[in-house]
Amino acid sequence: MTDPTITDLRRELEKAREALAGAEQHLARHAEMNAALHCAERVMYSPLHAKVTTAIAGIEHALARTEGNRHLPTLDAQSSDGVWAALLADLDRCDHGRHEGDECGGSCGFRSQGNPHLRPGTVIGYGLRGDQIVMPDREHKHDPAAWRAQANGGAR
Repeated sequence: MTDPTITDLRRELEKAREALAGAEQHLARHAEMNAALHCAERVMYSPLHAKVTTAIAGIEHALARTEGNRHLPTLDAQSSDGVWAALLADLDRCDHGRHEGDECGGSCGFRSQGNPHLRPGTVIGYGLRGDQIVMPDREHKHDPAAWRAQANGGAR
């Protein structure tokens, strides 16, 4: 399964590649303009131009190496329990990717308020016998029993 971090990194690398390509073109045109202005026989590109060109090549290499990791495979019942546990553990993240209670500089304020759609105690599904599956509080989200509502209707 592709880690969402790889997807995010690929997106950021593509943005950096685009920005560096613009910088590379600007530096090349600047060097060519200076050569023409001074009637030079050859163009002298700056060391910065070489570094930008090298950075672009590095980004192209990284993107090529992660090309096959772009799409998330479909999870099935035979998948690792760890994959499902990680998925469930992420349900309390805010839209900035921070877990409830973690530091968040976005619109959450100083501390993340968590997923606004899944507050603790929210019913998110039902079991085979109609028992409720609920979003547990932060302290119990790693306890599988906490995801099941008790017979009295309250979440554990």
